[in-house]
Amino acid sequence: MSYIRNKVEFSIITVTYNSKKTLEKTILSVLGQSYKDYEYIIIDGKSTDGTADVILQYKHALSTWVSEKDQGIYDAMNKGIRIASGKWILFMNSGDLFVDSHVLQMVADEIATDNATDILYGDILIEKRGSLTIKPAAEPCNKQRMYFCHQSAFTRTKILKTMPFDTHFKMSADLHFFKRCYYKGLRFKHIKQPVAIFDRNGISNTNRLAGLLDNVSVVKAIDVTPQKEFFLLRLYFVIIRIRVSNFFKHYKS
Repeated sequence: MSYIRNKVEFSIITVTYNSKKTLEKTILSVLGQSYKDYEYIIIDGKSTDGTADVILQYKHALSTWVSEKDQGIYDAMNKGIRIASGKWILFMNSGDLFVDSHVLQMVADEIATDNATDILYGDILIEKRGSLTIKPAAEPCNKQRMYFCHQSAFTRTKILKTMPFDTHFKMSADLHFFKRCYYKGLRFKHIKQPVAIFDRNGISNTNRLAGLLDNVSVVKAIDVTPQKEFFLLRLYFVIIRIRVSNFFKHYKS
């Protein structure tokens, strides 16, 4: 473990657990950025599959790395936040990639022209039928779900240090965080460019029903009438549809 404290523009944080097969490509994507005013932090949850061996191969290029038990993904992300010394934080988790080597330069240029924004986010690419397809983010708003991916979101570090992720929400603490930011009147800006290639094998995608139920908890905790009822209605509709679909799949099998 090493700690190098330099004031930099970006803190890139990768959270990982038992992801030996996907971590290296994420590391190489970060280290391949043309813009070098960043620190790179890896938080590993004490993996048992050899993930730490991959980290050790690149430890010379890391600002900090940690391998220890945690209480889940958002606890690990909060550890990264506490360590971060950059002005902006981006979470690029194991399996996720930058779309190209110039993303950080593009975002730095955007920041240089607009110093009032608190959260900048872009679009993502997802793999669909063997090819990459762009998935545009929505314009700044309040919804019952994430309308952009945190892998494409740059947030001022001072905000995350003051208001870290609420680990009571096991799958939707990022939704809870950005809703809090929205209600506090913080400024969001959509960069209409792809930022990340999103790994769809994360827990929120492979266990969508559990993620939706956690979204319900977030909406109940933070939204107010009449939006709360509208958001809950939309969520329950999707949850019921998934449960009915799962029932018939099980019945047919």
